[in-house]
Amino acid sequence: MNDNIDLIQSVRRGNVDRVRYLVDQREVELNIRDEWDSTPLYYACLCGHYEVVEYLLQNGARCEPNTFDGERCRYGALTNQIRNLLKTYNVVTKHIIKRNNYDEFLRKIFEDAPYYDITFIIDEQIFLLHRCILSARSLFFQDALQTRWKDKKCIKLSKAKFNADSFEALVRYLYTGCCEISLDNVESVKALAKRCQLPRLYDLIEQKKTEIDDFRKNFAILKHCLEKIYTLLFLETIKCGNTMIYRLVIEPEPNDKYLNTDFTALCEQTIPYELRRWIASTELPFIDHLSDTFSDLMFIVDGYQFNIHRVFMCTRTEYFSVLIKNHFNEICQIDGKQAIILKNVRKELFIPILYYIYSDDCEIPDTYVDDLLILADEYMLPGLKRIVGNYYVRLLKVDNIIPVLRLARLFQLIKLENYCIRFIAENLEEIIDQHEFELFVVEDAASVQQRQETDSVQIIDDLRFYFTQFSTMTLDDIEDTSKKLRILDEFLQSIGLDI
Repeated sequence: MNDNIDLIQSVRRGNVDRVRYLVDQREVELNIRDEWDSTPLYYACLCGHYEVVEYLLQNGARCEPNTFDGERCRYGALTNQIRNLLKTYNVVTKHIIKRNNYDEFLRKIFEDAPYYDITFIIDEQIFLLHRCILSARSLFFQDALQTRWKDKKCIKLSKAKFNADSFEALVRYLYTGCCEISLDNVESVKALAKRCQLPRLYDLIEQKKTEIDDFRKNFAILKHCLEKIYTLLFLETIKCGNTMIYRLVIEPEPNDKYLNTDFTALCEQTIPYELRRWIASTELPFIDHLSDTFSDLMFIVDGYQFNIHRVFMCTRTEYFSVLIKNHFNEICQIDGKQAIILKNVRKELFIPILYYIYSDDCEIPDTYVDDLLILADEYMLPGLKRIVGNYYVRLLKVDNIIPVLRLARLFQLIKLENYCIRFIAENLEEIIDQHEFELFVVEDAASVQQRQETDSVQIIDDLRFYFTQFSTMTLDDIEDTSKKLRILDEFLQSIGLDI
């Protein structure tokens, strides 16, 4: 079963343990939408599963008040207890930030403006921004920053036909792919999107506005019917409340790659021309049309010069920020930029790291998988570690499963570790006779300090948990599970472990 479908069905059934497993260990996106444009949170509210609703909210399910999704969840909630939870819950936890590391990075560079290189002033409100991002995301800004605004550090738009709130919504969208727009400002932002050549934003606003209008229309019909029914039954008049949608929320769909494509194109321009690759789905690399991407830093790798941007390299990971400040590194000036020589790293590894830093995705070179994982750990890029871990899943075989499991534990790749346990469970009869598996179990047992005879062993506990929780769907599954549990018990007795 597809993990997305599994999540929706588990939410509807109220199976909070399965939901936790899918979100925490399988890393399923919990803001997915089905063919009816409904999210897991909406189904949890509709079906009245309070514990599931609470878990989804704690882990990043979006339900902002006075928005279409927020009002839909609130009015669809089966109980007042859930309705009150939705009304009061507005917490961003460290776990949410960890799950959405790239989104948090984009939000941070917009709101905190590290390494900004241009200032806009509208209605006396100051916006500290980055030329590289504006030019990569908008043809209008690309042209303006290379022509009439080329040498300007501060641009004051005193006679603009839009207000500061509209400009803030637009540039937030350029940075993060998301924004909130007051319904009073919708037409202003649409006009600004059209002026800045952002057809995608214009279309998204139109789509969301239509959804809100339809929801209000349907709600008005439902409200009128409820009032009439109440009057007929109780012979007295009642007035239902109105919808409270004041804001329009723009956010990318799970498969929306517009933002990533633009930043991938920006990354492409940082790479020496002879090392670049074609950008997917375009005849020519889009960013190659830019004469300047406003790079402000240079890394030299294998003798090649990479013209990069501090806002990406030094904000995405603290490693490069510290590296630049460390005066023990080989630093020089080339073309007016600070240039740093990176030793002990090959260009074949540095290029996928660049792509990941800029776009949150990269191609994994088959011959350098292990080395890339080590570098991702050294450069403090947990998201890249997870991407490499997901790549290892495709490589799992009976003869390499134990080394990969060791690696998953060493680098704390929980998802990969769970896939390894699942693979061992499904291929137990082939793997259990391996000396390497026996050695692994013995090492696991020895790792328990002052182990007693009946203490548990992690890999055995994991296998038993998988058998009992996820392998008992049919009668045949139950028989197969019982057989594998017997094989596991016999194996433990044969090596002298009673657990």
